[in-house]
Parts: sequence; C-alpha cells; structure tokens
Amino acid sequence: MKRDIELLRMVMLAVEKSKDPYEMVDPKFEGHNETEISYHISLLDDAGLLHGQDRSAIGVFRWSAGALTWAGHEFVESARDESVWKEALAITAKSGDGRVFEILNKALMQVLEKRTGLEKSA
Repeated sequence: MKRDIELLRMVMLAVEKSKDPYEMVDPKFEGHNETEISYHISLLDDAGLLHGQDRSAIGVFRWSAGALTWAGHEFVESARDESVWKEALAITAKSGDGRVFEILNKALMQVLEKRTGLEKSA
C-alpha cells in the first residue's frame, strides 16, 4: 500500500479534535477504506506522531488512533493552514527525493518562517 501524505494529515487533524486523550479514534474519510486508514494510523504510530493501537484480528487489519505525541502536535500546528500546507507540498514535490516526510516538515517550517518574518537572512 502506498503512503498518502494527504491522508496522514487528515488523520492527524481528526485525532487532534478529540476532547479525551484516552479516546481511541477511528476516523472515516470519503474515498478511503478502513484498511487504508488503519495502515496510515500504523505509519503515524511508527513515526512517533501519535499513539496508535493495533486492534487487528485474524484476517482483519485494524488500527485505532490515540493521542498525538509532542511531535504530532508540532506537525499539526505547522500543517493546519491549508495555504501553508499546499505551499509546502509544492516545495516538497520539487525535491524528487525519497525522504518526502522529512522534506515536507522542513518545507512547512520554511513557509511558516517566511510568513511570520522569522526567515533566516543570508
């Protein structure tokens, strides 16, 4: 299964909306099935961005999302604004590098620094 950066962001934003840090979230998104969403939750858990729980059973792959980690909150804060997100994705697309998520995080910070006037001068 391919990693979908947009779906990763959607899951993170959905988890952030939870009012209870102990609540396990099973988000639903049009155009994405439960297995695909579960896979992306497991990737986010593996990346240390949220606390996921493997609820798989024999023949059924299922993960639920728990609370965001510190790094997860940092990512959501950077990626929340749609125009910042789109600009960072455009920068990332130009890279042609296989480290998409790492470059995306750097691009998000670059866009935010530019917009807030915190951009480092040369």
